[in-house]
Amino acid sequence: MKRLIAGALLVGAMLMFAAARGEQPIAMNIPAPEFEKAEEWINSKPLQLKDLRGQVVVVHFWTFG
Repeated sequence: MKRLIAGALLVGAMLMFAAARGEQPIAMNIPAPEFEKAEEWINSKPLQLKDLRGQVVVVHFWTFG
């Protein structure tokens, strides 16, 4: 758990540093993949990334196995 928190703080610091310099981090230049293989949507109509552009989005997914 401590490593997870430390990693999150490190990533946050890196993002803040890049933003302060007016740069986007490399990972933010890669477009997110579409939700192509989603078979069932709960509490929402099927979504497309173009409809979510410019919004903060949290994707919560899980698998049964």
